Amino acid sequence: MAERAVGGGLRRLITSVPEVFRYEFARSFTPWRTVLWLGMVAVPLVLLLTVVLMTGGRVPSGAESSFVYAMMLYFLVPQVMTMLGMLLLAAPVVSSEIESQAWVYALVRCGGRRSVLLGKYLVAVLWTASAGVAVSTMSIPFLPVENPWRLWVTMVALCVLASLAYGALFGLIGVLRQKRVMVIAFVYAILVEGLLGWIPAVINQGIVSFRLRSILFRWMDFQVEKSLRDARMIAEDTSGWGQVGWILVMVAVFLGVALWWVGRTAGESVSEA
Repeated sequence: MAERAVGGGLRRLITSVPEVFRYEFARSFTPWRTVLWLGMVAVPLVLLLTVVLMTGGRVPSGAESSFVYAMMLYFLVPQVMTMLGMLLLAAPVVSSEIESQAWVYALVRCGGRRSVLLGKYLVAVLWTASAGVAVSTMSIPFLPVENPWRLWVTMVALCVLASLAYGALFGLIGVLRQKRVMVIAFVYAILVEGLLGWIPAVINQGIVSFRLRSILFRWMDFQVEKSLRDARMIAEDTSGWGQVGWILVMVAVFLGVALWWVGRTAGESVSEA
């Protein structure tokens, strides 16, 4: 009976999540969301093109130029823009449902709260990742780098991975703490992802920014070991695909805990009713 119940719940989740996704995606085309997407594209794009115009030919050509502009693009798009975008879109998923008084009715809507959480998470990932891909596509042709195609593929992958990871992470924070979720998520982004990610310690293994940076350095073949005494502060020696695996595991863990917690609280709500 238990296995049959689990299988039935999984089938309902698989069939209901696409329905929630389509509904939330169509509903997400609001003026605020459109302006947010345009701002996420325009701000890093303008900054990148401004730096290119101001520096002119003063940045050394070749590998050094590729490293400088690739790092600039990485910090502005997969790191900062994607993280802030997912903070705004994924962290308040539960709190916004509660404020609109729709969270109570999610128990009987398209498979329950888990479907709502996953559907809205996927919509947030699509909006944020598409903005990152747009910035990378429009800016890389103007950057003086040696291999623009390789940089574009790397940045597109990093934008998708960063959206998946930060969306799952901030979604988990939003599930665990509905009150002041934006403040908690912002403090986490600054202290953990922004500061601890640069400290060579065991804690790096669980930080998204460190894994993303490692993919950039391995796929672009940046040899930081030549200029830094302790390159572990910058990137892990594991191959880029190994880092992709780490990020996917982190996404699975974050989403798994969030879905378990949502199902647990939903069960408590049913029992109380």
